[in-house]
Amino acid sequence: MKLLALEFCKCRRRKLTLVCAGLLAAQLLWFGAYLTRQDAEALAQGWMLLLYNLAMVDAIMLPIGVAVIASRSCELEHRGHTLKLLETAVTPGRALRRQAGLGRWCWPACSWRAAPLPGLGLAMGFPGGTPWGRFVVFTALSWAVSMTLYALQQGLSLRFANQAVALVCGIFGSFVGLMALLFPVWYSGASLGYYGLLSLVRMEWDEATRWTAFFWRRPEPLDLALLCLWAALFLTVGRTLFVRKEV
Repeated sequence: MKLLALEFCKCRRRKLTLVCAGLLAAQLLWFGAYLTRQDAEALAQGWMLLLYNLAMVDAIMLPIGVAVIASRSCELEHRGHTLKLLETAVTPGRALRRQAGLGRWCWPACSWRAAPLPGLGLAMGFPGGTPWGRFVVFTALSWAVSMTLYALQQGLSLRFANQAVALVCGIFGSFVGLMALLFPVWYSGASLGYYGLLSLVRMEWDEATRWTAFFWRRPEPLDLALLCLWAALFLTVGRTLFVRKEV
């Protein structure tokens, strides 16, 4: 706990709070512009419409946001001889666990919209009661996916001094996450498109009537198990590469 507290002190000027606030502001602007263009027929399915599009927005924005959080958290370790000095005090494994604790910044990135977005739905007059329980579950799932991506991004940020590697991976992840919403389930599972794969809402479009219908769903246990396997893989590979890194 002392090492983790020191890590948070080190990151005081990393402006990670502004990163989370910027993600929230971008999402609110996105939904504000999107919902004002919808007609009454679309807004009748307002809560499902909101959560379905929130999964899509997460797939676009959060991979980049997580990459920025990981990069800002780890880039100081490559300046000067910081890693060499660090490893004179603690083992590489403990240093990695300390860095992994900074993945907690993924939580505010996912949870800060828990009040503004339902408030936006109420302001738009969505019918039915606010599905607070589904918002809580959605936030937890979004955080779990973000932490998995953080394990990947942290490994890249610690392994390579050039932080462009992690940021390019985050940009590519946003593209893959968006494409995963358009392809079969097996593609989403294999390409880490879990923001859409674990979404609580599914969409069906009738080509004949041109009517879009949304319906609630539960994430498949197999998909959750695969997400845990991806997280374990990224943590294991990232730790192996970091421990073997010459400093």
